[in-house]
Amino acid sequence: MDSFRAFIMDVLDPIGVLLGIGIAIPIVWTWIEVVWGTRRRRRRAFEDARKNPGRRPGMLILDLLQGKDVKVAVEIFRQQTQELKAVPDSRVFRIERTSRIRPQDMLLLMQEIRGSAGKIAAEGIDVIHYFHAGPAVLASLVGAEFKNSCRVLLYQHQADGYVLFGPLQQDE
Repeated sequence: MDSFRAFIMDVLDPIGVLLGIGIAIPIVWTWIEVVWGTRRRRRRAFEDARKNPGRRPGMLILDLLQGKDVKVAVEIFRQQTQELKAVPDSRVFRIERTSRIRPQDMLLLMQEIRGSAGKIAAEGIDVIHYFHAGPAVLASLVGAEFKNSCRVLLYQHQADGYVLFGPLQQDE
């Protein structure tokens, strides 16, 4: 019995301590990266947006037409436009519906637009390239949501692709 206890204390106990330390190091490192790393990246993004306005573009695609999918047309236009080609996929936001929009859906759509606006702000985006396919009233909601945050450039679909109509609000 004493030899078994000695084996546990002399061999297994140090191994357990080393394994515990080995497991704790990556856990603590992950915790530090989650807590402080996210803040650091967000602070860097906001600082970059402040120092270099217009350098952090994003895209917002509102696809609300029943039976149509504008994603392919927007992606083709994106690949043909140098400025949009540089926008990373992490800064492309999409709100879509496959069924007809009803008045009862407006509250949920507004919440989705606000949620996207929060994500856009968190990314430090300062220029939004906005592609709209749906009722015009929702374009006014998007304009109202982004009025005080960043510049919104509206694109309209024409027969030969998309055309930049300009900013939703004139710069003063």
